[in-house]
Amino acid sequence: MKRRKAERGQPRVLRVAEEPLEVVPFVSAAPGSQGIIYGGLPIYPGEMQGLPEEVKVLIVASDLQGVALSDNGDYSDLLVGEKLAATLEGLLLRHMPDVRPDQVLVCLCGDLYGDTAVRGSSGDPLPVWRAFRRRFGTVFGVNGNHDLLTSEGEAELASTPGMHLFTEPAVLHHENMLIAGLGGVTGRAGRPNRTPEKEYLERLEWLLQRGPALLLLHQSPDLPGAELPGHAGIRERLEAGPEVLVCSGHVHWDQPLAELDNGVQLLNTDGRVLVFTAASLC
Repeated sequence: MKRRKAERGQPRVLRVAEEPLEVVPFVSAAPGSQGIIYGGLPIYPGEMQGLPEEVKVLIVASDLQGVALSDNGDYSDLLVGEKLAATLEGLLLRHMPDVRPDQVLVCLCGDLYGDTAVRGSSGDPLPVWRAFRRRFGTVFGVNGNHDLLTSEGEAELASTPGMHLFTEPAVLHHENMLIAGLGGVTGRAGRPNRTPEKEYLERLEWLLQRGPALLLLHQSPDLPGAELPGHAGIRERLEAGPEVLVCSGHVHWDQPLAELDNGVQLLNTDGRVLVFTAASLC
């Protein structure tokens, strides 16, 4: 594949490591909510070009549906996303001590709540947002279909500097980079964070027409040629749109990165965390 040259404000992934830098242990409800299972949330480093000069590190994560384990292996009272934020802070201090917290951009692509009783349970992701904002400069994100913020929680996110939840489709500037967000999934109206398919795809087209550099979704497109699951309509809109870096989750891919013929890059972070450091323009 020919490597494209990225302009400032148009990020492109150069590489994602094959082995994780660290794995965060957690516990979650087993399939069928019959007991529990132990898992590990892998953190993969990568390299990206085209980030604004003010952004030295980009962190992308989604589908953090579990409860963290303490150092002695017991259940903790933290969601795995809260433990992840602390772990990432430690990793950056150890490996990139010159990077300031305000130079880190975090993108959360939904489904940040989990418990040990019900598989796929829904609940309040606010503690995860708070944990990331305490440690890093800016946190953008979208709701997944299992995120149930209270009205007070939404108000807190809306009023806190450095945090932005895309409750409605929108495009915002961050350090000379356009970031768009569209949360939830396609589905029957009336259920939390679900939008009828036609309306969802119209919203997606509206966002793409505004030329964002970074697009945050919860629901992933499919890629049939690579046997990667997702939504065909989302892929079709992306194939017809401008070049953009798409971050999403909801369904798991065996690989974190794929690319469409028109140069659109697709990052899937279901059950994984990607930490990109900025590279010089090629």
